[in-house]
Amino acid sequence: MNPSTARHRTLPLRARPFGARRVGIWAAAVLLAACSKGPTPLGNLVDASVTATADDGPLEAAVLDRHTTLARGPLATLVERRLASARASDVRPEALLRAAHLAERLYRETHKESDGQRALAAYTEAANDRPFEGTCEAARDGARLEGELASDGRKTYVALFRLLERAKARNSLKKQANSDASGCIAALTEDLAAFRALRPSDAELDAARAALALEGIAIDLSTKGQAHITRVEHTVGEETARIVVYLDKPVAYKAADFALGNALETTLEFEATELSTGHAEQKKLTGIATGLRLEETKSGARIAIGLSGKAYRKVFHLTEPYRVVLDLARTAPSNAARRAVEKVVIDAGHGGSDPGAIGPTGLHEKDVTLDLSKRVATGLVARGIRVFFTREDDSYVALEERTARANAVSADLFLSIHCNAAENRSRHGIESYVLDTASSDMASRLAARENATTEKATRELSEILADMRMSDGATRSHRFGQLLQKSALASLSGSYADVVDGGVKNAGFYVLVGARMPGVLFETSYISNETEERRLSSDAYKDRLADAMVNAVLAYRQGK
Repeated sequence: MNPSTARHRTLPLRARPFGARRVGIWAAAVLLAACSKGPTPLGNLVDASVTATADDGPLEAAVLDRHTTLARGPLATLVERRLASARASDVRPEALLRAAHLAERLYRETHKESDGQRALAAYTEAANDRPFEGTCEAARDGARLEGELASDGRKTYVALFRLLERAKARNSLKKQANSDASGCIAALTEDLAAFRALRPSDAELDAARAALALEGIAIDLSTKGQAHITRVEHTVGEETARIVVYLDKPVAYKAADFALGNALETTLEFEATELSTGHAEQKKLTGIATGLRLEETKSGARIAIGLSGKAYRKVFHLTEPYRVVLDLARTAPSNAARRAVEKVVIDAGHGGSDPGAIGPTGLHEKDVTLDLSKRVATGLVARGIRVFFTREDDSYVALEERTARANAVSADLFLSIHCNAAENRSRHGIESYVLDTASSDMASRLAARENATTEKATRELSEILADMRMSDGATRSHRFGQLLQKSALASLSGSYADVVDGGVKNAGFYVLVGARMPGVLFETSYISNETEERRLSSDAYKDRLADAMVNAVLAYRQGK
């Protein structure tokens, strides 16, 4: 590490007992000490009567020379003033970095976690603002402080690892050497070498790499020129929210979180992007998200979402059309095998201007799915389960909106009802699909049809799903799919001897992406097959299908 880049990072860490959870802090102390000339002496104590004024220059210089200690009151006041002025400054990131150094000095004096978190937020804010000479320094300082505050050196390693991977990816996208990026890559590589004793498992590093794909690092940016945000859609409830940003071409993006005093904010930053309206927009929201601000920055565009409290977020992108989706929730996703089923969302596939598949005699998939959804609802309500629809009539609902509605009511299960179709009209049977990477070419083609996209776009989604698999509860969804198949065969085989069990398959369906509950897309029959189209027109057949879906939900609730 170049000592010249280590200024303001050489303050001694407070003494703590060694143990398994303190190893990271000890390693950080070793690293920081290696960058300094030794422990910082306690210089002259600045008089506590000194107060921060508009002319804070001498006071700030005394603090940053590391040879002066300061009573908390004046230093805390100085930090507050500098953070406030930095956010309104024309050189915002530079000012934020300087304020972050001051905030960290305050933490070194007080050892209060709240002061450390304030410094970390300032470093993060500076690193995520427009690119400047100190971007790398801010990010590295923030990574080190993050691990220290968590008393876990592995967190620092993972944070630095992600910074390095992100720097490499972004540098490669520029198609030419970049001295600033190269210097940052070298510094981060050296940082990781110093922390090699705290290297976490390969699985944790693989997860860190996967997260980069969800930040837009791994998308295809071959199309040149400025991108434009064409529209922003939002569905906001008390517990969850979904923000969908539509762009006219792929761009690199990143998400970040900020604490501005008592206000919490999540942002999406888009590189080389303009607003199609040409001007900033702001709107108030009610629920988990309190407001949305859309504005241009020096390097692109930003969407900022105000939060009413602590929230968990997940960000991913979809193609054709290209859009970035931000999901927010008050509670963390759970992989626990809970089976409490009180609320079920039934999604009748297609609708409105989207007829879905059309049978040989003209039967529309959208009409069959709506009919079946109402029959299933009747059976579930009779058994004390609350039912919500994504659509109750022949209306069009965007795919992203359907899952967002399920999240908004905190549903326990999501059942998307569809009719299958194939070019080979002899193909028939019943199939269930869960959200995961496509398991076959047929599954990929089906997903492309349901998504109204090309197979290439669906394959790209599958790559994203490989990174999101665990958080979307694929295991529970797969079990629900198995119960649907078993129940459907039991309900139909007595009257229809030729029913085929197509099994449970994996595919990348947009309608299931981001669901915070087990979800299955149930292909009731092949509407493209003349025999099954005729059956889908029959009340008796539809009643048996509806009974099968109701029984599958009940079996899932019973833990079968």
